[in-house]
Amino acid sequence: MLFFKGRNIMNGYLMLVSLWLASFCAVAAAQPKHLAQYPNQLTRDGHIVVLPDRGTLYIVSDLHAHWDDFNAWLRQTQLIERIEAGEDVYGLILGDAVDYKPDEPRHPPYGDTLIVNRVMALRQHLGERGNRFLYLRGNHEFAAADAYAMLKKHGMTAQNRRRYIRELYNSPLGTYYQQFNFIERMTDEHYAFLMSLPTLAIGKNGCVGVHAGPARSLTRLAELVDPGPKTLEELLWHRPNIALSGGYTVAHTDNFLKAIHANLLIVGHTPIHYFPMQNVRDGVATFGENQLIFSTGYSGLPGVPTYIEIDLAETYSSVHALKLGVNIHPLYPERHRAQEAR
Repeated sequence: MLFFKGRNIMNGYLMLVSLWLASFCAVAAAQPKHLAQYPNQLTRDGHIVVLPDRGTLYIVSDLHAHWDDFNAWLRQTQLIERIEAGEDVYGLILGDAVDYKPDEPRHPPYGDTLIVNRVMALRQHLGERGNRFLYLRGNHEFAAADAYAMLKKHGMTAQNRRRYIRELYNSPLGTYYQQFNFIERMTDEHYAFLMSLPTLAIGKNGCVGVHAGPARSLTRLAELVDPGPKTLEELLWHRPNIALSGGYTVAHTDNFLKAIHANLLIVGHTPIHYFPMQNVRDGVATFGENQLIFSTGYSGLPGVPTYIEIDLAETYSSVHALKLGVNIHPLYPERHRAQEAR
């Protein structure tokens, strides 16, 4: 399968982006210019989901096929039961629920399949309230869908899938593609679901959730409705400059929030151990005054598996307003207390 040799990775990204943009061609021409112009209710607008100024939001990120961690989050928050009971609560996955990390065992062997299937089933089970269970795309959902579409285009079927993927992994870019191993388990239904995911969630009071980081050159909110390739790359792939040379800066975060009239950015993507110790507290990392970075599943020390609770009625003036036990919750409190005691 020589078509894998020397393939420019960005070409795949651009192909997938063009499909996404085409899928949102029905978006109205006159886009709201400010967050305040959206109705004060859960609203989907292209790649954006806008949340109202009321209710409670529970956020996880980077589960990476950790089926047990996903279920621990649902148990601790009682999220599904509370949505069913009519409580004003929301769940938000900040991307990267799929793909096993190369340095972790595949246990259970279909953890990401179980998570995606469960999300789809719960959204259907909850009916009209299913849109309260939100799932944003991360770079792994992005790239796994891209690779799956490429393989299908070149003739992959259910019968020859193992051979095609083996050839892909043995190609010059094999190491890159092995990161996105959900292609080994993905179905057409999964692919359609991943393609439908929004990219960014914004609360009316200015709390923003996205997978990786800010879009550096953004000037207005409407640019996020149909983001171009560069903006998508920044939102889904970039890391802060203290974790990766050439990454985004505190000024980029501040300018991004100012452009969309928001005040707090919550992301996953960058492992906590990438940060200097002075940036780590309560198992999460901070970057400047207005950005928090955390992980729920795949998280290297000194970070701990964590989920975040946001009161959508509150305006958080600083990341330091988020407190342990109120907004920052260890997924396994007993384990966290034992670690703190050592």
